[in-house]
Amino acid sequence: MKIAHDYRSAGLERKDLAMLEYAEKMTLHPSEMTAQDVRRLREAGWSDREILDIAALTAYRNFITRVADALGVELTEGYHNLRSDYLQSLMVGKQLLEGA
Repeated sequence: MKIAHDYRSAGLERKDLAMLEYAEKMTLHPSEMTAQDVRRLREAGWSDREILDIAALTAYRNFITRVADALGVELTEGYHNLRSDYLQSLMVGKQLLEGA
């Protein structure tokens, strides 16, 4: 699951790499988004409809994460059964609750 740890070196096609770069920038630096970011997606082969989907899904994921963070939601022990690399990508640096 190399993509979960470093998508830039996972050997992705240009189109997929452009999408993940867009989503990362939208997540980490949303106030820095410009028309050039959308233009890069078009140049990589994404349609306007697909770009809207990418933006909406990224925004939704960020929204849900922020709501969960605001409410103190944590993953419980039931997640111990997941592959460790997948679990790490879900946890984003948070601790797994013991005994929950």
